[in-house]
Amino acid sequence: MLRGRLLAPELLRAFVAVVECNGYTPAAHYLHRTQAAVSQQISRLEDCIGADLFEKPTRQLKLSGQGKVLLGYARRLLALNNEAMEKLRPGIVSGAVRMGATNCYATTVLPLLLAEFSELYPAIHIDLEVGVAEEMQRKLGPAFDLTINAFQGGEGNGVLLRKDPVVWAMSHRARPHLKTPIPLAVLPQGSLLRRWAQEALTAAGRRWVVVQESSSVEVLKACVLAGLAVGGFQDSTVRAAPGLRLLLPEEGFPTLPSTEMWLERADRELPRAAKCLYEFLLEQLPPWEVQESALASDSAGEIAQG
Repeated sequence: MLRGRLLAPELLRAFVAVVECNGYTPAAHYLHRTQAAVSQQISRLEDCIGADLFEKPTRQLKLSGQGKVLLGYARRLLALNNEAMEKLRPGIVSGAVRMGATNCYATTVLPLLLAEFSELYPAIHIDLEVGVAEEMQRKLGPAFDLTINAFQGGEGNGVLLRKDPVVWAMSHRARPHLKTPIPLAVLPQGSLLRRWAQEALTAAGRRWVVVQESSSVEVLKACVLAGLAVGGFQDSTVRAAPGLRLLLPEEGFPTLPSTEMWLERADRELPRAAKCLYEFLLEQLPPWEVQESALASDSAGEIAQG
């Protein structure tokens, strides 16, 4: 029984965030509030409806029966609120967009693009999170509106942005590849490059040990450039670092798969703000087929001129 009280939008927003972010801490990060503040909002909402939203104990964060019922209404009420604001203020697009991206895109490609987008849509807030492949794929929909994520060839969905081989690399000035076990610098668990590197070495009968783990490609590059480890990187990363050299199959390092980078949207109705960002990225990041066509045209023109 709702006791004649109104369901405040800020309380519903906190509830949906906790569910979609799968926890109080990530929800607090997303909402730019403290965990205590989010917990207090959930308590106020439970007091308002007169029931627990999550089963006890809350460590696994499982919705109660009442929580499951309220979640659907909460999403609809928030969507209706956004729709009303858009009708009342048709010239202004506002709201938050939750996006996940690989380290490469988040640090080198997106910053300038998002700065340009923010000039076009100053009322839209973009919450960008750097993640690894498996985690981002799991969070697309529940936590992310959009992702730019890495997949093995032929396994991605959405818009293909780029193809890049994965290669082994080490420093020109060191020989860590001769050590047993082989010292590796890798991304966190859930990364495709990490899984491919470890599985390939194990299949080849080579022993390995992780000596550096980081979510930052720059940190891993620094470790490899210092001669402390061998790394598995996208080919474009190695080409941009003159101090690195490739390790070849004849040196005992098996060929690794290629990555494909895909822009993907959640399989649900996106908020207007997320639609605007998605369409902007499609304009600024042409699909791979368009890039290949342009390269082929340029090559044909050079041959004709030659």
